[in-house]
Amino acid sequence: MSAAAKTRGPVLAGAQLIELSASDVLIPERVGFFHEDKAAALGRLMAVDGQRDPIKVVRNLPSKAIADLVAEGKQPWKLVTGMHRLMGASYESIPVFAIEVSGKAEDLADLEASENLHRRPLGPIERAKFTAALVKAAQERIAREHGTLSQHKLGARARWERVARQEIGAEEALTEETSDAYDTMSQAYGWQESVADALGLTPRTIQRDLELYRLVIEPFPELAEALSRHPVVGENASQLRKIAQVRDEADRRAVIEALLADAEIGADDARISAGVDSERGVAPTPTQKHTNAITSGWSRLSVPEQRRFLPRFVGLLTPGMKADLRKLLEEEKG
Repeated sequence: MSAAAKTRGPVLAGAQLIELSASDVLIPERVGFFHEDKAAALGRLMAVDGQRDPIKVVRNLPSKAIADLVAEGKQPWKLVTGMHRLMGASYESIPVFAIEVSGKAEDLADLEASENLHRRPLGPIERAKFTAALVKAAQERIAREHGTLSQHKLGARARWERVARQEIGAEEALTEETSDAYDTMSQAYGWQESVADALGLTPRTIQRDLELYRLVIEPFPELAEALSRHPVVGENASQLRKIAQVRDEADRRAVIEALLADAEIGADDARISAGVDSERGVAPTPTQKHTNAITSGWSRLSVPEQRRFLPRFVGLLTPGMKADLRKLLEEEKG
């Protein structure tokens, strides 16, 4: 582990950061529970990648100079938020970066409670991006040390190109990539299984995250964020898996687009709309898939856009089709 990695801190505009020794910070009675493995996992990430989020502290013993208090073995600072980051830094014997805050005791208690209350869990799509980024960072770190990055990149690219050509199944590719990813992160961060589990980075969760990343996020980056906000599917991992399980990439895009066109449907209905499935559970014919795609595409246009398209639509019709259309419109009017 390099000295640079140990001292690298967060970059925050307008914030006055203090570099502290973990032993100089008093931990008072806390609102939340302490999870040792989570602290160990965060400490390992901070030691290798640097600290991204500062803790918050108040002055604990303001009557003397900080240096004098430290020399006397006293703790001049008191923790407000960030217990797991502080303890993680302590486990790794690295400094911790902090922001000094002030206020009445009740205000500080409210700050601690609010930070924990508002620290939202990652949704499935955001979490998948986080896991993929963590795997990539670990691969690149090992490559810098051992010169194997090109092999990792070429191997992954070739694997997913074969999936796109349907030469191998996504499940086979994911099994191989998950094994590589778990070994790589274990090597890069040097953590035990229980520590990885504390961040939810078990082989099973890594595979689910990489499945979503490789099959839904990476191929369609322009759609992923909007999909994450879909009221029915965006926060539902099992619904998102139904999208990832569509073998053909073009069909997968059509399913996502069908969802984005209708905020009230789920993945099953979107698969039917895109022509991947039928209501009877029988695989649709190529003709069904094309007609479903036309219907789905038309429904995604606004009324003004549909009106602007009408001249082009009429131009696609044969004379016989135009006659049929006139007849249908007359019957509709009658």
